[in-house]
Amino acid sequence: MADAATSTAPRAAGAHSNAPIDAETIRHSYETVLRASDPIPGDDRIRLAALLRGHVQLLVPELAEVEPRMRGEQRRTTCHVLARNRHLPAERIATSPQDIWDLAIQCRALLTLHENPGPRARPVSGGRS
Repeated sequence: MADAATSTAPRAAGAHSNAPIDAETIRHSYETVLRASDPIPGDDRIRLAALLRGHVQLLVPELAEVEPRMRGEQRRTTCHVLARNRHLPAERIATSPQDIWDLAIQCRALLTLHENPGPRARPVSGGRS
């Protein structure tokens, strides 16, 4: 996966991280899981779990930075995806087939919303829509 071409996704002004978003590597990581026709062997599951968890940790603050300026259903979906991230195992890297699948789904959702934030408005303070 380290050989994947780097495709830097657009960044919001004031983004939290200085690390580039390597969309191709993220996409390759989650597609490896979602397109697997056979169970992923244990060592590969551990490696993929750590990689996917890192992608989630990189994308969440990026998306959280843009979310207040999103509108309508795009914003509601982003809020849902960000809230769902709180339910992922925080202290351990879960490696069951279902855990890996869930991480891959989360990565795909985060990357899609990051790359396609939709029209943006001024930040909304207070409650969420």
